[in-house]
Amino acid sequence: MSNQQDPNLQPQNNFATGPQPPAYTAPSAPAAPAAPAAPQYPAAPGYVQAPVAAPTNTMAIISMISSIIGWFAFGSLCILGVILGHISLKQIKTSGEGGRGMALTGLIMGYIGIAGWIIGLIIFFIVLGIAGASIAAAGASSGY
Repeated sequence: MSNQQDPNLQPQNNFATGPQPPAYTAPSAPAAPAAPAAPQYPAAPGYVQAPVAAPTNTMAIISMISSIIGWFAFGSLCILGVILGHISLKQIKTSGEGGRGMALTGLIMGYIGIAGWIIGLIIFFIVLGIAGASIAAAGASSGY
């Protein structure tokens, strides 16, 4: 191989020889004509603070949650939901707190849950009584 230089290579600048020429910058576009100034209006009055929502009654939340869970817990928590629903409605009326809908939901679902479990237990005991009577009748008729 020969030790020849490529003719397409450009010589590199040596930083030790001195300052470099400034870099090329593209010419800037002519400035657009200025838009007319916006009309000045009087200052707006101060902002009005948004009304703060009343806090939600905690007993109303607990009433609704316990009534919903009470449907799956043999109606025991429905009783708590009904009691707390009545207490929270009284508190909401006197204090002006939010949560009336949740308290009513707790009451309605609590009463429905209690009634449903009572009806279910009555039906269960009727079926149990019929089954017991039929077993007793079958045992008496077999002669044992």
